Parts: sequence; C-alpha cells; structure tokens
Amino acid sequence: MIENHPFSYIYEGNSEYCSEHKKVYISPSQVAESNFLTAVYRSLGCNYPKFFKMDDLSKAGFLVAEMAIGAYKKELDPKTTGVVFFDRKASLSTDCIFAKTIADADNFFPSPSVFVYTLPNIVSGEVCIRHGFQGESAFYVLKEQDGNQIQNICQDMLVSNSAVVCGWVDFVAGDVFARAEIFTAEDFKS
Repeated sequence: MIENHPFSYIYEGNSEYCSEHKKVYISPSQVAESNFLTAVYRSLGCNYPKFFKMDDLSKAGFLVAEMAIGAYKKELDPKTTGVVFFDRKASLSTDCIFAKTIADADNFFPSPSVFVYTLPNIVSGEVCIRHGFQGESAFYVLKEQDGNQIQNICQDMLVSNSAVVCGWVDFVAGDVFARAEIFTAEDFKS
C-alpha cells in the first residue's frame, strides 16, 4: 500500500506471521492441535473468547489487525479510529458452509452462528468491538488487490477519522493471507 510503511501479515502457505519484521513460523505440531489461525491466536497470546465463534475470514482479519495495532507506536483514539478491510471473495467460504445447512429439505438445519458470518463486514465490526473504535467502519470487495484504490479509500476515511486500521484478507479453505497496517493523514503527505 505505502512503500516502506510498517505492516503485519499472516500467510498460511508458509505457516508464518510477521509484525515489526519479527517473522514467526507455526510448526506442524501447533497446527495439528487445532488449525493454523487458532495456532496463530495462541502464539500471539490473545485473550478474546469471541475469537472461537468467528469464521475463518473474521479470525484472519482480527488476528492481523491485533498484530498491527500491537506494533503501532502511537496511541489510537478510539472515538476517531476507523477500520476498513478488503478482499476479493467476500465471505464466500462461509456462505458455502451455510448453503450446505439449508440445501436438504429433509435435513434442514440453518445455523444462526454460521449465518452471522455470511456478512463480510463482521471482520471490521469485530475489530471495532475489541478496541472500542467508533470511527467509520467498512468492508469492500474488490476484483483484485489494488493499492491505489485502497489508498484512496483510506485517504477518504481520514477526512473524518484520526487513523484507519486497513487490512486485506484472502481466505479460501486451507489458504489464508491477511495484511494490515495503520494510516494517519501524515502518511499521505508528500
């Protein structure tokens, strides 16, 4: 997004996460106990019981935001901090899980706990709830990761917010990539 700007990421393909240039690898034994995102959660020492009720898209966004916020060197004003996430498939993975619960008329068991996560903006909402952020919150579905478009949206959000937690989350079952960074108006001054 902005060259040489600090960011955090999670990448299941390499079983790693990184924040402030501290790369951590999740071992196969850690993943075997649960799954990759839960192993990252435990490795980070998070304490947010709602994590275990989230779908994997929300878990990935939540974790990468936690890492970015934890590494951020300045105080964030909860009243004026916004949160925005982007991806290219919305909540498709969870939508497919939900669709299976309603596909068979003889075995019809729609789950409200799954249904709630068929809304991709739950990711940004969970981050706002966790940190008490009251600024603008949004989730955009883009055809591709377009740095210019993402920067423009963040700049627009900074008109009414002091800071924006910005993240990209790609989740397809068995493959997670998430990245987050924090922007202020100062980051866009030339």
